[in-house]
Amino acid sequence: MSYIVFARKWRPKDFESVLGQGHVVTTLKNAISQSRVAHAYLFSGPRGVGKTTTARIFAMGLNCKNGPTSTPCGNCDSCKETANGTNLDVIEIDGASNRGIDEVRTLRENIKFSPSQGKFKVYIIDEVHMLTEEAFNALLKTLEEPPSHVVFIFATTRPYKVPPTILSRCQRFDFKRLSIDEIAGKLKDIAASEKLEIQEEALYTVARAAEGSMRDAESMLDQLVSFCGRKIDLDSATSILGMIGQGVLFDFTDKVITKDTAGILKLVDQVISGGKDIPQFLNSLIGHFRNLLITKVGEDPQSLIDLPKESVERISAQASSFTSESLLYILSVLANAQDAVRRAVSQRIPLELAAIRLTRREDLSSLSSILNRLLEIEKRLESKGSPHAAQPHVQDPHREDKKNPEKNLNLLSSPDKTEEQLAVGVGVKNPLDVSFERICEIWPILLRGITSKKMSVAIFLQAAQPLKLDEKVLTIAFARESRFNKEALEANGNRRVIEDALNEILSQELRIDFKVVEELEKKVSAEEPLYEEYKEETHEVIKSALDIFGGNLKKKGPA
Repeated sequence: MSYIVFARKWRPKDFESVLGQGHVVTTLKNAISQSRVAHAYLFSGPRGVGKTTTARIFAMGLNCKNGPTSTPCGNCDSCKETANGTNLDVIEIDGASNRGIDEVRTLRENIKFSPSQGKFKVYIIDEVHMLTEEAFNALLKTLEEPPSHVVFIFATTRPYKVPPTILSRCQRFDFKRLSIDEIAGKLKDIAASEKLEIQEEALYTVARAAEGSMRDAESMLDQLVSFCGRKIDLDSATSILGMIGQGVLFDFTDKVITKDTAGILKLVDQVISGGKDIPQFLNSLIGHFRNLLITKVGEDPQSLIDLPKESVERISAQASSFTSESLLYILSVLANAQDAVRRAVSQRIPLELAAIRLTRREDLSSLSSILNRLLEIEKRLESKGSPHAAQPHVQDPHREDKKNPEKNLNLLSSPDKTEEQLAVGVGVKNPLDVSFERICEIWPILLRGITSKKMSVAIFLQAAQPLKLDEKVLTIAFARESRFNKEALEANGNRRVIEDALNEILSQELRIDFKVVEELEKKVSAEEPLYEEYKEETHEVIKSALDIFGGNLKKKGPA
């Protein structure tokens, strides 16, 4: 007798053997036992999860010599022929190769004839979404008024391609992907029956590689037996299937913890030299750090991580070396690298850059502590720069007071200002003459004025340059590497702070718009808007925030 592959040999032969589709099995069994069999069913779901197998078992139950029954005997001629695909009353049609209107017309002619030996004539059409529009239209009339002895079962992986007119005439059952535990458990039973010695971690490796498909998992196990014989270890499984072993993921994580840049680059080289797929490696890394995060924040990680108990315990041990914020940062770096790999000519470079970034990053402060420190600095600046604390006093109306820039801002906004006073620090005479050149002239004063109101806004605005003035809308430009600054200024009312300060200086209502440009043209130069006593502390706060969000605050010298 010729060899039978595992996927065929271990195909379920009754409803109780169907794995992971309890909601479907229960409904079909009740339909038979209550004599509520519909004339058309649609089985949809991923490949290899039991759609066609369930359809065959349903057909066996309908035509069993003891039936219709929800427990077909499997021994009568009808059951055996249905299982072997030779039953004349159970017709399986491949929708991909029989997709035209002529085939459907032939089907319509044949359904008029009664079953040869059973009680029903069952048509199982696989990949039904491949039928042409004309074929569906020809089938529609038959589905509306089918003969009482005919049952249609349509199977598809793409139900959205089936016309609504067909869907509305079918009972639809959605088959779900199988979990890793369900697949690993079934593989363990197969291994025991086939007298195979296979490590538990190797079973889980096969289950993960199958991506929810039991048929794929059985085919992979068959391949491993052909290569390894009856003794299968983890190394063989990962090598043959092209998977990334848990040991590599743990080793990568250890090097992130110890900040071993040289070691992590060597590990990346070994992975690539071993023929592993870089996108798959990144996907495995993201899954591993996801597990670390789940362990860090979850209450029952074992129920949320599809790995053996020993692996989950090691993950828990590694998770203790990270904070939740640092794990979120790592996941964002890996996700960005995954996106860059899709677009890069050399996939290796984004992976190596991500590895370097993970091992060279500074220790991160928590986001809450960063915000608290920013708020504290702003409050201290407000207390020192408040107009009530220091009233403007101009000794020389023709000289700008650089030690106290708030005086210039308050002077410009005073209701008793004169034309001569308005010229102080801005170099113009007419306050109503708002031009782009004037905005460039008062830009340093604007930054210093905003510093006294909300220091963080001034910090982010310092990386920008005025771009253009059009219809009372001032466009402010940011370089691409400073897009984080732009996003920060668009949030939490920061835009309004800039507009208020600008309008206070110019006595004009202007609106602000932000834009990211490829190259930032240097049109104005501004002094550092921070007070000296807070400069170093503020830089550390902003640096930590940029590390968390993956941004950067680039400072350029004078043009």
